[in-house]
Amino acid sequence: MLLSTFLFAQELKVSIDKNPVILGEQILLQYSINAESEKFQIPNFNNFRVLSGPNPSTQSSYTFSNGKSESSTTTTYSLYLKAKKEGIYDIPPASIYSSGKKINSKSIKIRVVKGNTKQNNELSNNLFIKVETSKKAIVVGEQILVTYKLLTRVELQNTELSSLPELNGFWVKDLETSSRFKRDVINGTAYNVAIIKKSVLTAQRAGDLIIDPLELKCSIRKQRTRNNRDPFASFFGNAYNVQEEFISSKPIKIKVKELNNTPINYKGIVGDFNITSEIEKSSVKANDAINYSITITGKGNFELLKPLDINFSEDFEIYEPKINNKIFEGGMKRSIKTFEYLIIPRYKGEYSIPAISLITYNPRTKKFEKKSTSEHKLTVNASSNNDDENTTKIQQIVKNNKKEINYISTRTNLKNIEKKNITKNLFYIICILPFIILLIFKIFNSYFTLNSSKLKNTKAGKIAQKRLKTAQKCIKMKNYDLFYEEIEKSLWGYFADKFKISSADLSKEKIRNYFDNSDITIETQSAFINLLSECEFARYSPDKNNNLQIDTILGKAKQIIIDVEKALK
Repeated sequence: MLLSTFLFAQELKVSIDKNPVILGEQILLQYSINAESEKFQIPNFNNFRVLSGPNPSTQSSYTFSNGKSESSTTTTYSLYLKAKKEGIYDIPPASIYSSGKKINSKSIKIRVVKGNTKQNNELSNNLFIKVETSKKAIVVGEQILVTYKLLTRVELQNTELSSLPELNGFWVKDLETSSRFKRDVINGTAYNVAIIKKSVLTAQRAGDLIIDPLELKCSIRKQRTRNNRDPFASFFGNAYNVQEEFISSKPIKIKVKELNNTPINYKGIVGDFNITSEIEKSSVKANDAINYSITITGKGNFELLKPLDINFSEDFEIYEPKINNKIFEGGMKRSIKTFEYLIIPRYKGEYSIPAISLITYNPRTKKFEKKSTSEHKLTVNASSNNDDENTTKIQQIVKNNKKEINYISTRTNLKNIEKKNITKNLFYIICILPFIILLIFKIFNSYFTLNSSKLKNTKAGKIAQKRLKTAQKCIKMKNYDLFYEEIEKSLWGYFADKFKISSADLSKEKIRNYFDNSDITIETQSAFINLLSECEFARYSPDKNNNLQIDTILGKAKQIIIDVEKALK
């Protein structure tokens, strides 16, 4: 009988709130065990969607009868499911561990029948996701704007994105959106409309690319059927039910066409662009810096624009460009991109910065377009420093004759190095010196080791004396209450400073933790904490005989600080 009772207590029961169920209905599946347990593992729900769970809950009961007490604990794991399609399905056993043993539940069979088509259509007409695209036929590199809108005529308590589209084949730039609902009339029907997601997609390859469905979990607030027998139902907040529903958008096919007969220098830039260039000044001295900027404006895939190839003179020192972006709606609206170059011309002369070309495909005209900047002339004058001017002339002559030589020194300060030999005695001294240094080091190390204990004690005693200086003054003034307070403050302050702890975090538990980590003995820990407790008790104790122990207390405090100091060395 005892064995059978024990086995019954270890059973993992399974129950379902309805069977058969209608397709689209929520199913409450519960597993319960009346024993302490752990590691609950749910089965594989292949044909069901898990809406929530497992959500554990525990209920305890205690009874006392005929002088005997009994207690029991029941743990229940709840899962909310929804069937994906109609049919008869077997739910495999769940498992849990109790008293070190694995316990399995029974399998359960669920029958899913076809629901009310009219009711499902009613929901889909009142709650759905609409996807809008600016275009459905584009070329490689062209952008489209995709907007996901939630349209509802039902009361929603909450919404949550459960699955985002992968959008393979597109480069994605997500835009900021406002999730606030607005009133809108579509085909004569009023809806509450909110923008869930807004993205700019740039096609990266040709073919039929799919904009995947976006899935949303909606908590629908439904009013319960009124119960005339219960007039307090609505008063206590039981007038509504919350129903979980998953809705998704429809996939959209985008036809992406490959561009043929592309120009040689085409870099995949698609849009309607203009390009301009500007130089800070047309005349400059050698070795002075000037700014040269290229500005691209228009609409298109600005994110793919890289610094352009510019054939600067080899006499210029060029730094990496500074890039400034003002991109709106991912480039769907007029945007600006600027490349700023810092140029330092090194030699006197007349130079030119050539025109820069940008080849783009304009989807509006459906043609390749070549946009170019203006050519800029630059006059480089000699530096105001005469030495620099002479040096520049010589360097320019060398540069013209030997292009691979960029810089050459025209002044030297070379000296003959006199050959000197060291003496024989000095050589022997240098050879023996390392051994002498090693011997001195070993002697010093031995001396230091022998006297380290004495040095530690001396230093620890000074620290203790400094910490307890105020407490010693209290003895002379016969202010015994203040004495115990100062002893306590000295110990807490010493501990806080030593281990770098703020005063707000000080506790006796902290002392044990830090002392354990620092390998300080249990005896020292106990002495430290006991002395704190003793001082605290003495401060508030009405027994004034405690004042006779002040010398003992002072000695304990000093010794404890010395012991901790020695242990931390």
